[in-house]
Amino acid sequence: METINEVTLQRRYLSLIDETEEDQADTLKFSFSSEKPVSRYAFDEVLDHSEASVDMTRLNAGAPLLFNHNPDKPIGVVQRAWLDDRKGYARIKWGTSQLAEEVRKDVENGILKSISVGYRINETDTEEKYGIVRATSWTPYELSVVTIPADHSIGIGRSLVEQKPEKQPKKEFLTQKTMSQAISTINDGWTEYERESSQFSIVRALQASVSGNWSNAGREREVQQELARLNGRESQGIFVPENGWAKRDYTKGSSTQGQKLIGTDHLADRFVDVLRARLVVAEMGATMLPGLVSDVSIPRRTAGGTAYFVAEAGNVTESTGTFDNISMSPKVMGAFSQFSYLMQLQATPEIEELIRQDFIALLAQKLDQVAINGGGSNEPNGILQTSGIGSVVIGTNGGAITLDKMLDLKQTVAVDNADLPTAGFLTNTKVENALSKLKDGNSQYLLSPYGGEIGQQQLANRTFMVSNNVPSNLTKGSSSGVCSAAIYGNFSDLLIGMFGSLELLVDPYTQFQSGGVGIRALQGVDIAVRHAESFGAILDITT
Repeated sequence: METINEVTLQRRYLSLIDETEEDQADTLKFSFSSEKPVSRYAFDEVLDHSEASVDMTRLNAGAPLLFNHNPDKPIGVVQRAWLDDRKGYARIKWGTSQLAEEVRKDVENGILKSISVGYRINETDTEEKYGIVRATSWTPYELSVVTIPADHSIGIGRSLVEQKPEKQPKKEFLTQKTMSQAISTINDGWTEYERESSQFSIVRALQASVSGNWSNAGREREVQQELARLNGRESQGIFVPENGWAKRDYTKGSSTQGQKLIGTDHLADRFVDVLRARLVVAEMGATMLPGLVSDVSIPRRTAGGTAYFVAEAGNVTESTGTFDNISMSPKVMGAFSQFSYLMQLQATPEIEELIRQDFIALLAQKLDQVAINGGGSNEPNGILQTSGIGSVVIGTNGGAITLDKMLDLKQTVAVDNADLPTAGFLTNTKVENALSKLKDGNSQYLLSPYGGEIGQQQLANRTFMVSNNVPSNLTKGSSSGVCSAAIYGNFSDLLIGMFGSLELLVDPYTQFQSGGVGIRALQGVDIAVRHAESFGAILDITT
């Protein structure tokens, strides 16, 4: 199992020989995937190679060619990837490092003969009669020259990892239950804990916590014991593992029963990642730090050294940079929700998803608000409350936004050498509306509201995003509670730390007469800005 940007990838191999051609001196063309089945425990996996099924975006964006799937050993780059005759093809350009040259020679001399693709499955369809799972939507992420394919006889194999269980069930006796279990354990590189937590049921764990009876929640009890060890304490309620917050994908089987849903757990969307989809600051590029336990201290360079010109035979003056630390410690974020008849709920994928989404919405909304403008009671400081960020002022009592002011805002970051191509603007819908209505002397829109820069989320060739979590109730002079903010910055310098495991506590008494229960969610988080110079803000926009 290999992970790229927290995406769990599968692998399959294909021989480099027979289907390769050298088009140029420093390039190589080969086939990297086909529709030949690969055994995955109790079923065979087939990658569909229709145009609608394969997303080549990652490969065609300059994906790396690696050696043995090691991200620290790039040996080339993918120039182009395409489909032809139900196969995946790629042309790569060799790198110039010593390792790249060595691997290239071994390939040209026929010593290394196998290519491997790392890919993520997005959607599947099942054919239970034949024990086949067909990936109807999948994304290749990287290509690798590999030394040890598992099956030389057919050209396609898989990574050599420990096989569990040793005896595979016969495919002709597959049932819906075994198929679902097989899909949820598709990657045999998981540890025992990861396999157990991937099937963790929030409903069963909450029911057992309320009743004190864990007889029907053995898996959940074991996960609780492991999480208690990792967190250094027992929970009064339950801990939720990261992949217990995984989104469940549903695949429609081809059985004649029709409309039958099989829940499939994918580790690609863990709790932090699900929150990330709801966080505009994360979409802007904020750096997520999941799995923190203790307070953390991150070294930071505050000033670099100095270069000098020296006379012949002269001595260079010693110059050292200066450093400090960014400290992060957990601040507890909580949310509360109520559910009716919890003890009567069945642990179905639909109910699991309902509970997940309810808390995700509550926690993500608050975390986004605090990351932008925290600093309230018991809150970490957000961007707008960070001392030293750049500032653009419109007027004593605020004023209307102009394109000039937005460009001035960008300049506050550029002047400190922090204006990277990945930086961007963030504001609320009021400011977006005002910018969209700006016109020149001929009453022509400066930014077309019909497919122009705003509609394309671009301003000054930078990302432009909108969220009503950006405040619109600020005060400047006599403009009380009506001013909006706009932010520009390199959002990768915004750090969001997640401490420990999410903890759910149940109150079965408050709504006793109606049978309802209250559930409180607690999560330790902290927010820090790595460099204040990476951000600038306007705080007095009136609309």
